[in-house]
Amino acid sequence: MLKKLAFYIILAITALGFHSCNEDSSDPMVSESSNVMVSSFSIVANDKILENLDSVFFTIDLENAKIYNADSLPFGTDVSRLVVNIGTYGSSVAEITYPKPGQGDTTINYLKNSTDSINFSNGPVKFHIVALDGVSQRDYSISVNVHKIKPDSLFWNKLSKNRLPNDFSNPSVQKTIRYKNMAVCISGIHPQYTLATISNPANFIWKKQDLSFPFIPNISSLNATNQALYILDTAGNLYTSVDGLDWNACNKKWHHIYGGYGDTLLGVTKIDEQFYHTTYPETKNTLVETGCPISGTSPIVTFSTEWSDTPQAFIMGGRRADGVVIGEMWGYDGTTWAKISNNSIYAREYMTFFSYYTFKTNQKNWDVTEYPTLIAFGGFDQEGYPGKQVYISIDMGINWKLADDLLQLPDYIPEMGDAQALVFNKTMQARSSASSWVDYPSKTLPSWCGIHNSAINTYASQLPNQWECPYIYLFGGYDKNGNLYNTIWRGVINRLSFKPII
Repeated sequence: MLKKLAFYIILAITALGFHSCNEDSSDPMVSESSNVMVSSFSIVANDKILENLDSVFFTIDLENAKIYNADSLPFGTDVSRLVVNIGTYGSSVAEITYPKPGQGDTTINYLKNSTDSINFSNGPVKFHIVALDGVSQRDYSISVNVHKIKPDSLFWNKLSKNRLPNDFSNPSVQKTIRYKNMAVCISGIHPQYTLATISNPANFIWKKQDLSFPFIPNISSLNATNQALYILDTAGNLYTSVDGLDWNACNKKWHHIYGGYGDTLLGVTKIDEQFYHTTYPETKNTLVETGCPISGTSPIVTFSTEWSDTPQAFIMGGRRADGVVIGEMWGYDGTTWAKISNNSIYAREYMTFFSYYTFKTNQKNWDVTEYPTLIAFGGFDQEGYPGKQVYISIDMGINWKLADDLLQLPDYIPEMGDAQALVFNKTMQARSSASSWVDYPSKTLPSWCGIHNSAINTYASQLPNQWECPYIYLFGGYDKNGNLYNTIWRGVINRLSFKPII
């Protein structure tokens, strides 16, 4: 920490020195008597407030006279009574002034009372320094930033809405999948459909084409491998296409498609009243395990981990052969299917299921670690009623829990089943531009989310003008009567919308 700070200051001093030399090579560097630079800043250790408080890194922006911690302190940190260490090159006056709403400002003579506590909870604090010459002076703005809300929790943010990419006023069916790094959406009313593709839904400039099937498709069965698209007709016959327009029969009859696993399609077939796991193009049939769902499963989520030589494919929920809807996660490792989850969530079929991220901050060195997190919500229960409860797993689906209130969907997003969630990076800008998306307010946060929060607009030149943020796009979904929502919801999970530190 001290090495980083010292290196930053050396660079700043060097830059000032070059600046002076460039203006007039005969001028010496600023003399000690007129020096108003802040050479160091830290918070005095206090484990009652936060462990390793004295190790928090502060940026000293000499050009803009700002001092701040770009990586905010954990949510809830009390910054109302902090003692600080401020290093200078000598001063005749050093005063700290902090605001007290409704009571005026409080000024502390830092030279005489350097151990007095400072209240940073009401915004930036002013540090006024007068050099030893009694003439040169400067004011610095000091901010101790604390997260407004729990960044390591999940929270829907920046929600907005659009229509599905078609020209139908009331389409009856839709399915959206990821295929060859694109979003592919088929929607319509039989026999007329629209095939829409886009590399990134953020700009909403879809390529739309009319589509007619030579059979009656089960649009909900649409899936893809790395190499091709697949769909079932209403009689269970399997078809494939490479472009979504021309479909060819595979001469296979399937009961259900789980999804793609690399170049292989995974599904269920029924032979002599028995259900079998099956694959395509190469056919491998194995008897479905007791308890494994044979229809109504979520989309497949695939992980590659350091603990396995092969990718792991996961499905959530679905309906067993005995007709019972389950709330468990099953996985496939390339050869074998097995139940993965230790516990069951609320039993649903056609759940929305995707992989995202959560974060954990190490308060000893302030490193932030990213963890893959599985998220499941919505779907239809045993009686066919849709839901919207959100569940998460942070250990690859072994244990599941109901997400806290911050991650539960806002009231204006309806209960639904068979909606698809795709994640695409969106280029974020310091100033957002106009778009075709209609913005909606995020969930109302409880009052405790705003406590101990200092000013947030203090990143100055330390932030890029653009950065990548993974947005979630929620396509379609059906109500309890089977009516399609002709909508796409777009949102992001809390921390990932924060401006990154460079």
